[in-house]
Amino acid sequence: MEEQVKTAQNGLDALNAKLDDVLSAVAKSDENAKAAMQKVAELEAQVASQKNMQDISFVPAGKKADEKELNSKIKSFLNDVKAARFGATKAALQAGATPGSYLVPEGFVPTLVDLLAKQPSFISRTRILPWGLDGNTRQIPNLAARPNVSKVGEGASKPVSNPVFGQFTQVLVKAAAIVVLTKELAEDSAIDMARLLPDIIAPAFVEYYNNWIFNGNGDENPGILTASGVLNPTVASVSSLLALKMAVPDHVRASGSFFIDTALYGELASLSRSAAPAWLYYEEGEMRIDGSAVEPVETALIGARNAVFGDLNNIIFSPRTDMTVRYSETAEVVDGSTTHHLFQENKEAYLFESRAALTVIGSVWAKATVPAA
Repeated sequence: MEEQVKTAQNGLDALNAKLDDVLSAVAKSDENAKAAMQKVAELEAQVASQKNMQDISFVPAGKKADEKELNSKIKSFLNDVKAARFGATKAALQAGATPGSYLVPEGFVPTLVDLLAKQPSFISRTRILPWGLDGNTRQIPNLAARPNVSKVGEGASKPVSNPVFGQFTQVLVKAAAIVVLTKELAEDSAIDMARLLPDIIAPAFVEYYNNWIFNGNGDENPGILTASGVLNPTVASVSSLLALKMAVPDHVRASGSFFIDTALYGELASLSRSAAPAWLYYEEGEMRIDGSAVEPVETALIGARNAVFGDLNNIIFSPRTDMTVRYSETAEVVDGSTTHHLFQENKEAYLFESRAALTVIGSVWAKATVPAA
């Protein structure tokens, strides 16, 4: 029994001795690690000390430049960087589109200042009848005359008076524009081109439809100045402009406006109180002719010394679609003698399109060209 206890004690002693050896090795390793970290800290301090002894200068040693020369070198360097970064983008713009290069950032704010005059939206004041049918043409019935109501004596026969109906034809017209950009311009521009383009195109569509209202859009789609049945009273001078209003039916006379070339409008505005006819006056700062509003219209739209009278609500505007936008980076786009291979040339195209019909009812409009004084 004693022999067994002695053997167990010897084993336990040997195990304790091995554990002491392991703990001693761990302690020694920890001391070595601390010594190594101390050495690293000393080396870092030496490096920092050496750094602090160095002069920091962007001018090569032995060639100190004054401030003017240094600024010149920095400006030259920045110009070189700008040419290297954006020069390829400018060169990659579509042919003839050098103004597009101004959209490449050169310290620009991401805002475009629109310096082009925006025309008033005459089209928004027309009578809008959505298309709502299949096909490219449609007929719209119109009431040409109401029944007559007459006094009838006791026991007398009532007269027959039927309404008179007519109709007019509307033909859809497609209006569209394609804008081609390089991907470099779209990516490098300070302005978000994809969001900017609809803001640019929308006023262009307004101008297109405004021009259609006054000048027409081909033989099937005349405007006020070209439609058949438009009344044409004699207007010998600005003092007889009231003849336009007197020529239209009563219901138009009550709601219509004068639309006058800007130069002619200025001539009216320059009349002295003593020289102006009694029906020309101002109400709350707005020019009035016999109580009707007077609106100046750009000469390019209405023509020199032209004037018309009527109610825009008597123009029927029928959109088949609103302005739609389609995008492609794989198609081929032909621009005159230039063909843009979008995928191959790393370009993208935006197609803006609208289909609508516009009808001017001639019998409720009056027009005239006013002779120069």
